[in-house]
Amino acid sequence: MELIKLSELVDGADADCLAVLTERSVASKKDGSTYHRCRFRDKGLELEAVIWPNHAFANEVETWKIGEVYHLRARTRTDPKYGRKLEIHDIEPASISIPDAPRAEDFVESSRFSAHSLHERIDQLIARGITDPHLARLVAMLFERHGSVLDVMPAAQRMHHAYARGLLEHVWSMTRVAVYLGEHYARYYNDLRPPLNVSIVVTAAIVHDLGKLLELEQRPTGVAYSRAGILLGHIVIGRDMVRSVAREIEGFPEELLLQLEHAILAHHGKREFGSPVLPATIEALLVSYIDDLDAKMNAAARALLESRGEGDFTEKVYALDGRVLYRGGWVGPEPSGAEEEGSRGGGQAAEAVASSHDGG
Repeated sequence: MELIKLSELVDGADADCLAVLTERSVASKKDGSTYHRCRFRDKGLELEAVIWPNHAFANEVETWKIGEVYHLRARTRTDPKYGRKLEIHDIEPASISIPDAPRAEDFVESSRFSAHSLHERIDQLIARGITDPHLARLVAMLFERHGSVLDVMPAAQRMHHAYARGLLEHVWSMTRVAVYLGEHYARYYNDLRPPLNVSIVVTAAIVHDLGKLLELEQRPTGVAYSRAGILLGHIVIGRDMVRSVAREIEGFPEELLLQLEHAILAHHGKREFGSPVLPATIEALLVSYIDDLDAKMNAAARALLESRGEGDFTEKVYALDGRVLYRGGWVGPEPSGAEEEGSRGGGQAAEAVASSHDGG
């Protein structure tokens, strides 16, 4: 028996693979009848399988256990309207047929960057971009207290950077852009009074999603929302975490804290995306655009990297308003300058943004 990865399935071709069940839910059709929606994943891909009432396993689906690794005989099919789906022809717990079957933890994706390298890169950007001593101390204290969790936490449950260490990768990517754009616009509009505060922009890029450390909980199959995450959300939680530590720093200016808090609260950019307030400072406006850009580029990269269908376009990318992306051939010299770790842009699986809860 030849086993391949779930992420190696080719549309229309049956194959044996291993995958962990991460989600199982009941949905209703317009006529009132019900069906099941199940999600299976390996390190490189997560796919939905719809189990209709007439499916061969319709009477067994409720016995399938979330977090268990299954041996599947399956194929994939890409629909122009509903995207890529998994079609299951046979299924059983992997422990029955596979000696030393892997555990659910073995199917968790992780960033292609190590935690050590990401911290080094962020530290270099901090030294360059945060000149205010109070903000530099604040960031140092937050990393001291939360760095170990930040090293493993995804940035979201599904939408963007949704893999182990994805949040730290998102922080690094945003900080890199924040330093560049902050310095650019500070020089470009050097007649602003007060001037654009690059230290606030860079600090907000680093701490804007810190609340996700408490919004999300680690589980064997990935992450799920905590009670605080559901009831409060990471934006408010993160603002409170930052405020609490800032209060411990002697002489921390109230105006500086107010503007940093505002950048955190406004970083989703729009109320319909979950921001309690709209960006009302030039620093908060810049941070919200950087966050949205980084998350959406992550979504686009994910769609292009994982698309397995035929033709010139990917399936619909729901994080990008349901549009399709063109997969046309490369025009020009061979690209260079890729990051030195790993081999795929943004992570083994890069995901993107756009819901109010799972947003940037």
